[in-house]
Amino acid sequence: MADDKGFVDIKPQAGNGDQYRDPTHIPSENEFANDIKNGVVDKNSQTLAKWLREKQWGVDVREALALFVEWLSTKWHSNKELIDQNANRQSQVEKRQTDLETRFTGVLSGATKDSEVIDARNSQTYGKFEVLDNRFENIETLLAKYVPQGFEVTIKHNLNRMPTVFVFSYEWGIGTAPNGLGTEPEGLFGGTNPVSVASNVVYSDANTIKVILPLDYKMSGELEQHDNSWYLVEGIKSLKFKLE
Repeated sequence: MADDKGFVDIKPQAGNGDQYRDPTHIPSENEFANDIKNGVVDKNSQTLAKWLREKQWGVDVREALALFVEWLSTKWHSNKELIDQNANRQSQVEKRQTDLETRFTGVLSGATKDSEVIDARNSQTYGKFEVLDNRFENIETLLAKYVPQGFEVTIKHNLNRMPTVFVFSYEWGIGTAPNGLGTEPEGLFGGTNPVSVASNVVYSDANTIKVILPLDYKMSGELEQHDNSWYLVEGIKSLKFKLE
């Protein structure tokens, strides 16, 4: 009911205000306030909220609500346009990436079909290899086993001449069995048959030689002399250097 000053009593009347059952005020500290406090709030939304809370006249409150609806719709459509543009750009980027991956796969596939690569995988001596790397590994294995390179042994022989050098490799020589003499594998007492090892000899002077051996025979240990032979032993493996 309006008084003579134009103010209206907004106290709920019996029969038409039953839906307003909660007489408590909204607490100042609530989950919405906390989210707003810890988030990023647009200045325009703060202005609208302030109008809704503080405007005295209903027409201004309704105008604030209408502005809020229109402003929210504008923001939503602007954001949707940006999202759509980003999604379109992302699709284009993914398409370009897929094209690049397809082209790269094609390059790899084409490389394996190249006639020179196929020829390089095949050896007249050792046959065919599935991939080129297998043939390289085979070559490296042969180099390490048969080409005198990668391991050097210096022998001070004091013979005052340039002797001829023969190198032999064998295993399970006498005294090399880890558990003592007689514990060698059956049939290997005295050691395996010696194998001649390819070597190059550099005569440093009349009393010193440098023997260059394949990398596969590299071992550590101290040289021991017995007559005109020198021995290098590591575990069950032995190298014999015979000077004549």
